[in-house]
Amino acid sequence: MVRRTGQFAYVCALLAALSSVRVARAQVSPEEKATAEAVFEEGMRLIKQGNFTDACPKFEISQRVEPAVGTMLYLAECYEKTNRTASSWAMFREAASLAETSGQTERMKTAQARAARLEPRLAWLTIELTKDEAPVPGLQIRRNGLLVSSELSGTPSPVDPGEVTIEASAPGRLPFSSKVKVAAKARVVVTIPPLQPSPVAVAAPVPVPATQDTGVAPVPVTPAPATPAPAPDPAPAAATTERASPIPWIVGGAGVVALGVGTVFGLKAMSNADDARAICPKGVCNSEQGATAASDAESQAKVSNISFALGAAAVATGVVLYFALPTKHTTQVGLSPVFDQTSLGLAVRGKLEL
Repeated sequence: MVRRTGQFAYVCALLAALSSVRVARAQVSPEEKATAEAVFEEGMRLIKQGNFTDACPKFEISQRVEPAVGTMLYLAECYEKTNRTASSWAMFREAASLAETSGQTERMKTAQARAARLEPRLAWLTIELTKDEAPVPGLQIRRNGLLVSSELSGTPSPVDPGEVTIEASAPGRLPFSSKVKVAAKARVVVTIPPLQPSPVAVAAPVPVPATQDTGVAPVPVTPAPATPAPAPDPAPAAATTERASPIPWIVGGAGVVALGVGTVFGLKAMSNADDARAICPKGVCNSEQGATAASDAESQAKVSNISFALGAAAVATGVVLYFALPTKHTTQVGLSPVFDQTSLGLAVRGKLEL
C-alpha cells in the first residue's frame, strides 16, 4: 500500500511539473489545435485514472497534430507504464533534446534523468547479414513492418519487449522471415542468410547480347523441327458382339408351351375322370353323361401325355442346340402348331446358313 501511494504521489508530482504551457514546434490551424487540445485533455483524464493503455493513443494523436515537449513527456510516461521501454527511452531522449533547444531547462533535466533510469532495463536486438556476403541489390530489411537500413547490420538497437518479426526481401530472390521473442534486458541477434534466387528468376530467359556490325549479313538460323511426340497406342477395338442363334430359344420356348398345354389337358382329364367315377361308381356306365365324361377324360389324358413328351423333348433339344450351334449364321425360322381331334404338336420350319 505504501509503494502504491508513493507511485501515485510521484505521478501527481510529474503532472504538476508538466502542467506548464507546452511549446509547439510548428504552426497549426485553429481546428487542428482544438483537436490536439481535446485529445490531450482526454489523455490527462485517463492518466489520472491510472489507465495508461488508453491514454497512450490520445497523446500520440496530440503529438502528431501539435508536437510539444509536455506531450512528449506524458507519452513517454505512458510507454514506460505499458512496458514499452525502448519507445519510452527514445521519447524521453527526444523530449530532452527539444526542451534544451527551446530553453526549458527543468524539463530537459527531467527527461534526461528518466531516460537514464530506463537504459539498464532496455532489450537490444541486433540484425546482421551473413559475414563476407555482399548485399543483394534492392535488399530491404523490415522490423515489425518498419524499414531498417542494411547499413545498420550488426548494430544493436533497443526494442520493446515482446515478439519481433524480421523480414528481408530483394527482387528475384526468395524472401526471408523470422520471429523472435525478446525479453526485458535481453540481447538477441538475428542473422539474415543469403537470399536464394527464386525459381521464376532462374527460369527467365537470358537476353542475347547484340553482335557487332561486321558488314556480314547474319545467317538465319532455322530452328530444328520439333520432334513429334509419339502417337499414343490406338485403343483396342471393342470386340464385336456375335449374336447367338435364336433356334435354341425357339425350340426351347415351344417345349415350354407344350409343357403348359400338357398341364392344362392333364387337369381337365383328371376333372372328367372324377366326374365319370361319380356318375359310374362301379365302372359300368349306362348313363350317356358318364360315358361322355369317361371318353373325354381318356382323350384329354392322351393329349396331356403327348404334350408333356413333346415339351420335354423340345426343352432338351433347345439346350443341346444352344451349346452346339455356331454364333455366326443366318436363320429363317418359323413355328406352327399341329393338332386335330386326337393329336397335338408343334412344327418347326426354317433354314440355317452357317
